[in-house]
Amino acid sequence: MSHRYFGDTISSKSEERTQPQMTVDNSFTMKKFQSMEIIYVTFSQITKLPYVECDPETFDDQVYMFTEEEAAKEFAKSYVEKNTPLLTVKVLRKQMPNFYMGLYAEGVNMVIFHEGDQTRRIELEQIFPKPDMEKMNKQHLPVLNPGVQLTVVYFLQELRKPNQRRDDAERMQHLRELEEEMLVNLMRSKFILAIDISQVQGEFDPANPGPDVRIPYIKNQNEDIFQPLFSDIGEFQKFRPDPQAKLRLAAIPFQHLLPYLMKQAKGFVINPSGFNLLLTREQLQRIMGAQAQSVRPNLEAMMAQAAAAQAQKNAQNNAANDEVKEHVDETENTAAETDNEE
Repeated sequence: MSHRYFGDTISSKSEERTQPQMTVDNSFTMKKFQSMEIIYVTFSQITKLPYVECDPETFDDQVYMFTEEEAAKEFAKSYVEKNTPLLTVKVLRKQMPNFYMGLYAEGVNMVIFHEGDQTRRIELEQIFPKPDMEKMNKQHLPVLNPGVQLTVVYFLQELRKPNQRRDDAERMQHLRELEEEMLVNLMRSKFILAIDISQVQGEFDPANPGPDVRIPYIKNQNEDIFQPLFSDIGEFQKFRPDPQAKLRLAAIPFQHLLPYLMKQAKGFVINPSGFNLLLTREQLQRIMGAQAQSVRPNLEAMMAQAAAAQAQKNAQNNAANDEVKEHVDETENTAAETDNEE
């Protein structure tokens, strides 16, 4: 995909489930965590985020970490064989704070830690302090949005699985349940919308933006245009196409998004550098209208999108894997200074 702006023709590049041992005292493990230079984490090739799953007994939302790369690769391989494409990502010590904050953003609360033959369950809070969510929720722009991230991740991890049958009634019912939960969280949330005012002369007036304001957009391989939205500031920083651009960010409630969709755009893409959820104008209209039949048509449209995306991914697997491996520390290299605007 290429990053572009409306009004600008120049583009810029931009389970076999493990049953962990229960342990009471993790103090020794915690000391090891604090001294480790490298950890290996299983990422989803579907969402470009750490692979997360819900434990059926404890209902923890958990990720998998390893001290040995080969063990992580073997674990990932066992999932790939069951149509859950994973890969192994190396996280360096300097990347760990941002990585752990990313886990909180994704809604993760538990780590399954593999060290040699031992497997331990460790609460994420024991590894890295949990941010003050109440304080963050008072910020003008969403800093973390774990409800959206987690429910979208669960939905897409299932929706985009390769080699699935459309006539599998049990799976379709499960997908509808996941989609319903995702839509509830989308409707409750605000999303970050960015505009580029680099070419605006003088003081920017939000009431009269003028012709020099540019709107970032993305084109897919079919030349369809989608406007990017971001669930939180971290996702915006991962995407930001030009760190030198002067941007204004606005926090828009989901219910108020449609008026901000440019007429040239087919829809919005939420977190394009992450799970990359496409919502077309028609899907948004059905959701906003709260029609009783909205869930199933949305699901069928998303399944068609997923099939097209999978075909594209099959031709680009190597590039996609490189992108995932590099994204862990992208937030370190991105300027964090932005102008805020309602």
